[in-house]
Amino acid sequence: MKEKMSLQFISEMYSDAGVWRRTNQDACCVRMMKIGGHSIVLAAVCDGAGGMQEGDYASKSTIQFFNNWFDYTASKNIQGKDQEELIRYFREEIEQCIQKQNHLVYEYAQGKGIRTGTTLTLLLIADRKYITAQVGDSRAYLIGQGLQQLTEDQSVVAREVRAGRLSPREAKYDKRRNVILQCIGASKNLQVVYESGTVGGGDIFFLCSDGFVHELENDEIEEFLRPESLVDQASVKKCLMDAVSLVRKRGEKDNITIVLVKVYENLWTSEGDGS
Repeated sequence: MKEKMSLQFISEMYSDAGVWRRTNQDACCVRMMKIGGHSIVLAAVCDGAGGMQEGDYASKSTIQFFNNWFDYTASKNIQGKDQEELIRYFREEIEQCIQKQNHLVYEYAQGKGIRTGTTLTLLLIADRKYITAQVGDSRAYLIGQGLQQLTEDQSVVAREVRAGRLSPREAKYDKRRNVILQCIGASKNLQVVYESGTVGGGDIFFLCSDGFVHELENDEIEEFLRPESLVDQASVKKCLMDAVSLVRKRGEKDNITIVLVKVYENLWTSEGDGS
């Protein structure tokens, strides 16, 4: 008998319109499957671009596009691929999906004579590797050894911080903090930014729209999402709801969305030749 460590996942998502907006233009998903010996997780958050029309259409149609891809296409052509091949395959697939959805939303808006768009922050876990895909200013984080932001905001204030013209504290309260540099559906050309890394037992990944982080400090986020507090589906749901409740109490006007995936290792035995 052989003993092996396999990765298991707990996931949850929560979205709230906030205290001011009548409609929720955020959309999100988290999906999982085991196939061909691989464990695959897809998580995504979209935030309909403020100042444009039909942001809810742009965000919800983008999430639906990826739900359909996950259901009908993602599992194809992954048999026999090793870890690195699998990640390369999914990155190519995700790039094609994003560019196609950008074209669809852009053509939809052109046909109606409007401008619309949505951010997209996407996480794809394939066994012990992950990739993120970023358009706009929603975010992906990893809580492992502390809180780590995995994506860079594509926004005016983030650009100013990188150039040294604003401090992170100033950017948090700058009037331009909601102005993004690109989004899905706003133009024909889209430059998706990808990052990648490894997945370990105990890691917590979470994706959120910018409404979640405006009123929270990093240490508060870590306190809400402490690994020892997230022991099952119910406790994860409660932590997310409590965090969003605090954001609402502090007067956040934007929609608020968070998707969380906790990774844990499970020991199992299998028949083997002892080698």
